[in-house]
Amino acid sequence: MSSEGGEGGREVLDSGFRVLRALPDADRRRQVSSLAELTSIPRSTVHRLLLQLRRSAAVELDADGRWAVSPQLVEITGRTGPFDGIRTGTNRILQALRAQTGATVSLVVATGTSLIAVEFIPGHEDLPIDVYAGAAMPDLTAAAVVLDPRHRRSPRSRPFAAAVDEEDAIDGLTCYARLLTLPGGRQAALAVTSAARRAERFAAHVQRAGNAIEALAAAASH
Repeated sequence: MSSEGGEGGREVLDSGFRVLRALPDADRRRQVSSLAELTSIPRSTVHRLLLQLRRSAAVELDADGRWAVSPQLVEITGRTGPFDGIRTGTNRILQALRAQTGATVSLVVATGTSLIAVEFIPGHEDLPIDVYAGAAMPDLTAAAVVLDPRHRRSPRSRPFAAAVDEEDAIDGLTCYARLLTLPGGRQAALAVTSAARRAERFAAHVQRAGNAIEALAAAASH
C-alpha cells in the first residue's frame, strides 16, 4: 500500500494494517460498516483504505463481491488469532486503558522469532521511536520477558506474570507488560509504554485491563 513518508504515512500504514486484521471478523453482509466498528476508523476512511489495499494486492473482491484478504496476506491476519471474535471488546478495553494512563498501549504476540505489536494505541506523549500496529518489537522489552519462558527468572520480572523495562530496550522509554493467557493455550502481552513517567506506576490499571481481556476471551470461547 503506497503512502507518503512521515507521520501521515505511518498513520495510513497503521490504519491499513488494522483493517486487514479485522477483515476476517467483519460481518459479511455489511462489511465496510462492520470494519468501521471493529477498528474505530470512520466508514469513509475504511472504504478508501480497502481501495488502496486492493491496488496493492493486499485484498481482493471474491465471487460474491465481498472483500477478502489476499492469499499472500493470510499469514498477517493469522498473527492476531488470539483475539479472533473479541476485537471490538478488546479495542474498548485498550482505549479505556489509554484514557486512564495517558500512556501508549499495545498488544504484542510472538510469531516465530519475532515479537509483533498487533494492536497499538498512541498515548498523549510523543515517543522517540517509530511504532505502529504490525511493527516488530525489540527483544529486550517487558513484553519479551513475559512471553519468553527463558526470561521468567529475569530481575525485571514482577508478580502476577508481569515485567518491567526501565530503559533496557530504548533509552528514555519505560514499559510495563502483563502476560495474557487465552483459550487454547494462546498467549499475548498487554503493555503500556511511557517516556515521561515510570510505566510500572500503571501496574494496577494494566492488571485490571488484562483480567478484562482474559474474561472476554473466555466467555467468547464457550
